Amino acid sequence: MTTARDEGVIKFRFTLKRAPAPEMTQVIALEKWRALFFKLGLIGEYPIDKIGYGNLSSRLLKKSFIITGTQTGHLAHLQAHHYTKVIECDLKKGMVTAEGLIPPSSESLTHYGIYDANPAIQYVFHVHHNKLWHYLQNSDCDAIPENIPYGTLEMADAAQKVMAGKVTGLIVMKGHEDGIISYAPTAEDAGKNLLDLYRSLGTKQ
Repeated sequence: MTTARDEGVIKFRFTLKRAPAPEMTQVIALEKWRALFFKLGLIGEYPIDKIGYGNLSSRLLKKSFIITGTQTGHLAHLQAHHYTKVIECDLKKGMVTAEGLIPPSSESLTHYGIYDANPAIQYVFHVHHNKLWHYLQNSDCDAIPENIPYGTLEMADAAQKVMAGKVTGLIVMKGHEDGIISYAPTAEDAGKNLLDLYRSLGTKQ
């Protein structure tokens, strides 16, 4: 039996230019946090659907960034070739251009929208957790309305609007089951936003 979970499917047009994988030194900070989030169940794979969830990125120059490749959520640890460079996005046309060995995450447009909103933001972490997701929906956390699907131009636009010039914080994606975004100028701050929430609720896997 499978569900109709809307997850993991790339909803934008993309061009993947075959190129060497990012240097491992470029993804160390991401991989540190990703390994921890995997252990905590914030990144992983839905067992029935066999669909991966969760993606992390870090800014390179201007609006280009490195992001985890699509459908890598089931892996406890990633190698450099599991990451991809997004070098250009067009929010009007819904087009992503990437370089690497694997297609970029299905949430690449949302990551780009957040980087585009504020040059001070250097890291975007997108995780999933049902308990935390429900908690944030009933809090004063910035929220993207439930009628906006993940991975779309509308999601990227909505993320920009709810941030309202902030440089760090959390966003709950009401229309993307279990989805939560953290963004910050440093990997430590982006990770701490999520860990503080996780620990404050005494969350168990």
